[in-house]
Order: sequence, then structure tokens, then C-alpha cells
Amino acid sequence: MKQFAPAKINLYLHVVGRRTDGFHELEMLMAPISLGDTLEIDLIPSGIEFTCSDPALSDAQDNLATRAARLFLDEFKLTTGVRIHLEKKVPVGAGLGGGSSDAATVLLVLRQLTRNNCPDSKLAELASRLGSDIPFFIYQQPAICRGRGEIIEPFKLKESYQGLLVHPGFGVSTPWAYKTYAQNPQQGIPGRTFLDFTLRNDLEPPAFSKYPWLPTAKKWFQEQPEVLDSLMSGSGSSVFALTRSIKGANGPGPLRARFYQEFGTTLFAHPFSVIYPPPMRFP
Repeated sequence: MKQFAPAKINLYLHVVGRRTDGFHELEMLMAPISLGDTLEIDLIPSGIEFTCSDPALSDAQDNLATRAARLFLDEFKLTTGVRIHLEKKVPVGAGLGGGSSDAATVLLVLRQLTRNNCPDSKLAELASRLGSDIPFFIYQQPAICRGRGEIIEPFKLKESYQGLLVHPGFGVSTPWAYKTYAQNPQQGIPGRTFLDFTLRNDLEPPAFSKYPWLPTAKKWFQEQPEVLDSLMSGSGSSVFALTRSIKGANGPGPLRARFYQEFGTTLFAHPFSVIYPPPMRFP
């Protein structure tokens, strides 16, 4: 069975405090987008097999996707095995939740393949054992996420959002970003206010201080005529621009072409739109 696994962007990320467990207390508005991986998942007699289109990941047998499969089988005491093939499109270490979405997708597909009638809330509880932002991808719709990110409140956006997402080819360590934030806690600079939110990412200051490419890309986006505003997603290192239409990102006189001229054609640049309702599943 094939399944699309959408990436996400953070339309805002507020660090609102420190928890007794050492994590930061967060409030985030996250939204799934049209960029994503594709997984092909099948039941086999035994074992967990994993392959990936990205050679750098093909040997990673203990990853979030295989851990999700193992957790599902153990939780429901199933004796079957699972074969997973991952077509990787989402950059790794990009603040887009690619690995988390893959793990959630494994849980969703295995529920269907094994004809398990457990509710989304049960899958989300399993997902929270694997990672803080994985429960968001169980619901596959825009949501306000609180706590460590595991408390999910679906949020119906009143407007459509689209733009261009870019990745510089390097990642930003999430633990490093939060540790550096804790040493000098300060809010990110608020951006444009839309009908549903005001752009702001409190992890921009630490990331921008170490990686000057990120504020350079954001500022360049903000200077382009079709761009409404720009923000870093998650802890980085992806930066996205919201545009007036998808044509603004990839149409006549495209933003993407100018981005390549300015920053080089070897970088990742992909038009996107926020997905609502959830994406169509493959048969």
C-alpha cells in the first residue's frame, strides 16, 4: 500500500516556558504541506525490512519508520512482519518533520492493513512515545500543538496558504537550538499578521546567530514583490516564503528561478501549498 507522508511548516513557534522534565513548553501552529515522502508498506510473514531511495538512508535500519512498525506490532501483539520502502523527497534535518511524518504514516497504514479499529487518539499516544511532533502527523491537518508538541488541537485555517520552501543543504540540530535558546531566551521577531496567525519563530535568534545563510535567505525573500513574508520552519534549516498565489512561487517570472540565480541551482527549492483537508491516500 502506498501512502503520501506530508512535511509540515511552522506558521508560528512560541517557546512559552521550561518544563520540569527538561523540555521546553511550546505553542505552535503547524500545517501539513504538499511536499512529502511516499512510503510503500506491505505485510510480510515476519521481520521488518526497510529500503530507501536515498542511499544515505538505506542502511539506517533503526529509524523512526522501522521503530514505528515495531512499536505497532508489539503494542497489539501481532506476529506478522512489515516491509517498508521509502521514496525520500523531504530534506533531512530541515525543520519539516519528514522523519516524524514517515513514522506516523507507518502507524496509519498498519492500522489499515491489519484491520485494527483503534482510534486516532490511540495512534497519537503511540506516536508520542517515538517523538514529540509525531502525533501531529496522525491527524494530518493544521493544528495548534502544545506541551512538547504532543497536545494536538486541530485548527481550521480561514485562508489558503502557499509559497516557496528552500533548504540550504545543511541541518540545524534541534537539541542545540533549544539549548542555545535557553542560554539567552528571546522571542523571534514577529512578522506579518494574517487572518489566522502572526508569523513568529522563537528559534530564529539562535539559529540565525550561528548560520548567517538563514537570515540572508529570509531577508531576500522579504524583498521580493510577490512575497507576503518569510519564516524559518521549526528549528531550521528550511526557510519558506508565503506568496500571494502558487504562481508567485513557480509561475511566469518565477520566484524559484530568481532564487536559483541568487543562491545557486544546487540548493533545494520547492513550491508548496498548505494541505487542508488531509491529503488523498493512494489505493
